[in-house]
Amino acid sequence: MNDKLIETFLDEAHELLDGLEDHLLELEKNPTDVESMNAAFRALHSIKGSASMFGFDAVGAFAHEVEAALDHFRSLSLPSTPELADAVLRSRDHIRALLDAPETASPEEREDLVATLTALSGKASKKDEGAKAVAAPRSIGQFTPGEFRTYRIKYKPSADTYRRGVKPESLIRELRKLGETSIRCDVHAVPPLSELDPESCYLSWTALLTTSMDAGTVRDVFIFEEGTSAVSIVELDQNDVIDGKEVRRLGEILAARSMSGESIRDALSRQHPIGEILVKELGASPAVVEDAIFEQQHAKNVVQAAREESERKTIRIRSDKLDALLNLVGELVTVQAQLSQTVKDSGDRHLHGISDYVKRLAGELRATSMELRLVPVESLFAKFKRLTRDLAKNLGKEIELRMEGGDTEIDKSVIDVLNDPLVHLVRNAADHGLEETAERERTGKPRIGTITLKAQHTGAFVRISVQEDGRGLDREKILGRAIERGIVAPDARLLEEEVDELIFKPGFSTADIVSNVSGRGVGLDVVKTAIDQLGGTLTVKSQLGKGTEFRLDIPLTLAIIDGFLVRSGSRNFVIPLSCVDSCFERERRNDPERLIVRGKDFIPYVSSRDLFGEDEEPPEREEIVIVSIFDSKLAIGFDQVLGGYQTVIKPIGEIARYVTGVSGAAILADGGIALILDVAALARAHKG
Repeated sequence: MNDKLIETFLDEAHELLDGLEDHLLELEKNPTDVESMNAAFRALHSIKGSASMFGFDAVGAFAHEVEAALDHFRSLSLPSTPELADAVLRSRDHIRALLDAPETASPEEREDLVATLTALSGKASKKDEGAKAVAAPRSIGQFTPGEFRTYRIKYKPSADTYRRGVKPESLIRELRKLGETSIRCDVHAVPPLSELDPESCYLSWTALLTTSMDAGTVRDVFIFEEGTSAVSIVELDQNDVIDGKEVRRLGEILAARSMSGESIRDALSRQHPIGEILVKELGASPAVVEDAIFEQQHAKNVVQAAREESERKTIRIRSDKLDALLNLVGELVTVQAQLSQTVKDSGDRHLHGISDYVKRLAGELRATSMELRLVPVESLFAKFKRLTRDLAKNLGKEIELRMEGGDTEIDKSVIDVLNDPLVHLVRNAADHGLEETAERERTGKPRIGTITLKAQHTGAFVRISVQEDGRGLDREKILGRAIERGIVAPDARLLEEEVDELIFKPGFSTADIVSNVSGRGVGLDVVKTAIDQLGGTLTVKSQLGKGTEFRLDIPLTLAIIDGFLVRSGSRNFVIPLSCVDSCFERERRNDPERLIVRGKDFIPYVSSRDLFGEDEEPPEREEIVIVSIFDSKLAIGFDQVLGGYQTVIKPIGEIARYVTGVSGAAILADGGIALILDVAALARAHKG
């Protein structure tokens, strides 16, 4: 069979297995979540069908056994059990082993899993077999008038709705989850401000919902409002507004409402809005006309949404091909800069126009190719749900994983490198950071410890933090262990930040017992090395008794950046443009101050000549560039600011890899080389 087809199948199977894991973890939290159960079943069903087709018969046969167990619970509408979730999670791992390395998949483990699943299915079959599972709403991209229904829902909450603790807007949001929805809010009953009771509800809603669900499911949204608020759900005849998949004209819709054809033709012949003419001049019912217009607009929304979703296509492409594309774009950016410089020197106006056009195209191509490589951090964070669950089980702790900023995007090559460092940090947080359940209760903390993964974007950097609400760093113990191992001198006097940095030393560990989770002194030094190689920084913030946070500040991309070109003597430097806060000029001082006052801020200052050296005589004036990265700022003095410059990042080799303050190099239009400054490292090294 074609190797590319098999490769595509494996990619899709891995995605389905990742999704299956997410759904099972949700089921563990909420055993009655029907949608998670259905989604897990669909994932297994897809794997089973595709595996058999591509010759992975063992995968197909085993997936069938797992699917059968899930189907018992699903078809009988039974809540999931911890035993079921655990068995299917282990089965998911076994399927992955059968796909990636069949020789490592133990037949004994497979037989044990099948026996466990069969036993669980037997328990399920003794339950009420008359129950039915509730299906999930189908995607609007599959819209066909015969299979989808449109309902008009009118909801008028009672005046005491808010006092009863009901939030009408939440019910409207529930409706939106069932399908394509158009909402109209009626505010006519709202009194003047002087007469308004803030605890009373004066609003009412009319909604048009096109969905694959039946009326009973729609009515269930308002199940707690029946008898207290006015709720009306009427199924409409879609043929009145949609012909096949085309929206009927307003005149046709009104004709279906038994309005006079002569009146409609008369209104259509005039150059005014048809609704206005029908109501004001021909005496038509305003409610009928308003409903017809509302339904027509909803039909347009449905048809448009269905077309957009069905036409939305994605293709799979190998990451090395994207890398090759970005390398070519990088070369193009460099050549374009050389072209612009040549045209500028020539003075030919015609060439200037062509050069500007090429520059614009190169910029658009660069932006598009960069977007192709950006993926949300959520794809990385999702892997830690299972890890946290397994750690909690192994350590005998109750742990909750929270994730924030999952939609933050970052270069895929960076995400690939981040996986192992984050695994180390999460394991460290669970084992060292979080206390035992009994200890947490004694100190007045919640039983469940919390680990938070958070991502936020600032300029050319992304900060990813791993935070827990555990015991915090015991600095006395850290310093004592460092002295014991000869890492620091016995008479050393270290600041708190310096003590915290000791945990990143190779071989350092405060664990008294070596376990299968930690204690061997490897982990945090590996994390720091990986982040350093990315051109990022790793810092730790901790408060005894309240928890610890590890912050990873890493570049958004490792390929192309918008830069700020500066000069110091004969040397050129590039500062990532997104890190530039401001710049100004001043007279050069023989003994400059180490802090610059800007408004209410005291900003550390350093001269580029002090940082990198320079033999040439300095000019009388210097340009100060203030750079910022997250919560740090630094003022750097240069001889000249040359302006914006689109930069292709080139590696600087082993000799200069660990030079403080430099993260790469760039080739300039004249063939010269400029060093790219590592703003984060400089700001941290000169923090005031």
